[in-house]
Amino acid sequence: MFDRVMWLAPDPFAALYNHGQLAVQAFLVVAGFLSAAQLLRFVPVSAQSLSAHFSVPHLLAKRYLRLAIPLMAALTFTVCVTALVRPWYPHDSLSDAPRVWTLVVHALMLQDLLGVPALSAGIWYVAIDFQLFAIAVGCVWLAGQIQRWQPRFNLRGLTVLLWLLLSALSLDWWNRQDNLDVQGLYFFGSYGLGMLAYRVRLSRITAKGWSIIFVLGLFALWLEPRMRMGLAWGLALMLAALPPIAAPGAASAAVASVGARWQRAISSLAEKSYSVFLVHFAVSLLVSAAWYQADWQDPWANLAGMCLSFALSLCAGSVLYRAVERRPATWGHLLLWQLAFVLSGGLAMALA
Repeated sequence: MFDRVMWLAPDPFAALYNHGQLAVQAFLVVAGFLSAAQLLRFVPVSAQSLSAHFSVPHLLAKRYLRLAIPLMAALTFTVCVTALVRPWYPHDSLSDAPRVWTLVVHALMLQDLLGVPALSAGIWYVAIDFQLFAIAVGCVWLAGQIQRWQPRFNLRGLTVLLWLLLSALSLDWWNRQDNLDVQGLYFFGSYGLGMLAYRVRLSRITAKGWSIIFVLGLFALWLEPRMRMGLAWGLALMLAALPPIAAPGAASAAVASVGARWQRAISSLAEKSYSVFLVHFAVSLLVSAAWYQADWQDPWANLAGMCLSFALSLCAGSVLYRAVERRPATWGHLLLWQLAFVLSGGLAMALA
């Protein structure tokens, strides 16, 4: 559908096609910002040791469950949809029928690291998100070990310093190696800039922290100008420099009411955004297959199909959020959806 819609406005749609992945930088920076907010709670400002509640296995297990349960549910749907449309929708975006090994590595979020073709678009980011969080947690743990060995070091300062060093190495080396783009370290530059931005927001000397982010990004762009790094750098500077949002009471009642409605709408979409992200590919396959069978060539008809796909993705994401993501993330819940995923894979293999 997109190929036909491009005839309506070739240049804007070509720009969207070529640069749409730049949105990933916003995901990375904001994810780093929010992860720092979570992890620095375990690193008291003046304490000599990590919080008693800090546990690497617990944090990683919690993160894995948070990501994997909706992922397994969405992949179950995607595998079934792909098997359904494969006979009458020949398109290279359809994955091959999964094998047992394919199902195993997807359940462990290792498909890209092991070179296994993904069953759905975009799920590489889920694996990268888990890797980045694990690296950030590892830095907190390592800072705690160093501080126990040399008590004179400040624990929070050590943690942020490790994040800073990894961010610099990623920006200046790892992110310049295209063959490393399946590893979290490749993306840690953008993620780390978000983490540093959160630390700056906590500081009383924000100009110093802002300057560190400024120099870090400027040096990376001097080494190799990259649009994605420039965007991540700008977002991190914005997060670090902008003052807190004013309270609604500072505005008139009418403006505050409008702002509250927008805030509720954005909050609702934000809650469901992960589910929408996971399920949109399967929805797009269904709509594209229907348009292909109807043989609708008109660009406007295909634009309508894309809009329908977008709207249905929001609806499907809302269903996935209410039925799966919002429920308590437990190992039993995960095993249930892993079993459903395996059964869907078996069905796809049988049909193939």
